[in-house]
Amino acid sequence: MSSEQLAQTLANGLMMAMLYMLVAAGLALIFSIMHIVNFAHGELYMLGAFVVYYFFGQWGINYFLALLASMLLIGLLGAVLERFLFYRLQAAHLSQVILSLGLMILLQGAATVAFGADFKSVSSPFSGVWTWGGVTLAKERLLIIPISACLVALLFALIKWTRTGRAMRAVAQDPEAACLQGISPVRISALAFGIGSSLAAAAGGLVVPLFYLTPFVGGATIMKAFVVIALGGMGSVTGVVAGSLILGLVESLVTTLVGTTEATLAAFGVLVLVLLVRPKGLFGHE
Repeated sequence: MSSEQLAQTLANGLMMAMLYMLVAAGLALIFSIMHIVNFAHGELYMLGAFVVYYFFGQWGINYFLALLASMLLIGLLGAVLERFLFYRLQAAHLSQVILSLGLMILLQGAATVAFGADFKSVSSPFSGVWTWGGVTLAKERLLIIPISACLVALLFALIKWTRTGRAMRAVAQDPEAACLQGISPVRISALAFGIGSSLAAAAGGLVVPLFYLTPFVGGATIMKAFVVIALGGMGSVTGVVAGSLILGLVESLVTTLVGTTEATLAAFGVLVLVLLVRPKGLFGHE
């Protein structure tokens, strides 16, 4: 592999890593607050993509406004789902997992009825390519990297340095003690679910110009998000960043050298090796 091919492969891997990072960061945030694995998270990604498909692709609304609308609408949907479904089963974690599986199937079916099962596509919102040092990326692909990085950085800043973030950490550590300090776990859980859903919608909206869209695109995405979280450690934002970079770069390198099927095998192989050495993930904790 030449240096130019290596640089191109790493750039493609970085782009995919940033998409994985957005989806996995939202999923990790929800897990850290509510301690459930939301299998319907991929469907929120899918619905976010459909919002951009209709707002931008069908109705001609500015792409960035469509992306923002997708984040707001799916974030609101996530908060509603948490408040009226998941929160009612907060004491029964197995029931919450079963609920998320049922919700996944329900949302897939509803999207199939509402939008159809045929493949849909959106024209690129930008023309031309970016070229530097032997690396060539279409502008819509290049855009994924800074937008994803900014959103994840904003999430990290929210959790680390804001009063709301401190409240989230308190609820994640001990909801009863947080209540004694005047923090509402009900409000914090809904907010966390809404933010996590918004990040999934943002990833879906960013990927719409790149790949075909169907009501079933969320399945593969959620599997990659689970791999990222398992690699980095459940509930760790730092782990999400590390796991996303590992997965994206490994997949891109193996795809270039061998093929896509082998890339999937390699990704899960890396996961197995990491978990054998560190069962809690790279940045996981007890």
